[in-house]
Amino acid sequence: MLIGHYAPALVLQRARPSVKLWPLFVATQFVDVLWGIFILTGLEHARIVPGFTQSNDLDLYDMPYTHSLVSTGVWALFAFVVWKLWRRGNTLDALVIAIAVASHFAADYLVHAQDLPVMAAQGPKLGLGLWRDRTAALIVETGLFAGAALFWWLPHRAKKGSARVGVGLLVLTAVAAISFFVPTPPSPAAMALTGLLTYALCAWWAWTADRAIAPSP
Repeated sequence: MLIGHYAPALVLQRARPSVKLWPLFVATQFVDVLWGIFILTGLEHARIVPGFTQSNDLDLYDMPYTHSLVSTGVWALFAFVVWKLWRRGNTLDALVIAIAVASHFAADYLVHAQDLPVMAAQGPKLGLGLWRDRTAALIVETGLFAGAALFWWLPHRAKKGSARVGVGLLVLTAVAAISFFVPTPPSPAAMALTGLLTYALCAWWAWTADRAIAPSP
């Protein structure tokens, strides 16, 4: 899942407006940011297997430090502590950030083909495997993001920058759908770099959205 991971960020930001959208975008993809870094540094491993699933050719056979159920909980706790110390404040805000990090596993569970470790790469692995059916995965990911985007945008629709932000959300929805038809990058390293660039661009867009809908001084 790519753009679909941002659906929880949009829902959480509406539920907790004191937390800006851009850190929630970062939090929901924090696990994948680490995955990209760990792939590039050799701490985790993947391979390209043509036809591995209908949605992509990536066999994610070794990612216990980022995508296991246990490690996701650890990273969520880490995010809670960092946010609490950095912002020097609200425990509920820190909890929202932690939930955003943890949401990554829940979203991946829907689509991954039983490659999400419970704890270790050699132990039991989880995943409902929607990626095996590209149409189903496309509908679920795009639908989740589109629904969350509408839910988030509606309270802001009367604000000055809402139209521009709305266009951005439509573009992200289109990217969510188109990504299922884009060829898998030729190597895990290329996939990691592509992902890191995508996450940075999406976080930047969320930052501009925060500014666009901010109350006028």
